[in-house]
Amino acid sequence: MPNGASRNWIRFQLTLQSFHGLYGRWPTAIRLYPFFILELKTMLSEQDFNKLKSKIKLIADHENPFLAYDETGDYYDYARGSHGVVQTSVRAIDWLDIAEPEYDD
Repeated sequence: MPNGASRNWIRFQLTLQSFHGLYGRWPTAIRLYPFFILELKTMLSEQDFNKLKSKIKLIADHENPFLAYDETGDYYDYARGSHGVVQTSVRAIDWLDIAEPEYDD
């Protein structure tokens, strides 16, 4: 499990990528710690944050963070290891088409 300053950013990407690896499509929503949504807003440019929000709905949820899902009911839950981390060559950062935030790890 990632443990540096970028740990939630890494978990965010792994959750999206694992969902895609399982289902062959990207999730439409992800539940995140409320503070991490604010962190994304701070770490990303306004343009990139808006682009991210146009691709996936960010839902504040302190109890179920890093839970990605779509309207069909398919989901991937990183925190509970619902399927383990799924290996895939597809990168969430490429799908989101945003700049990688710079963390001091």
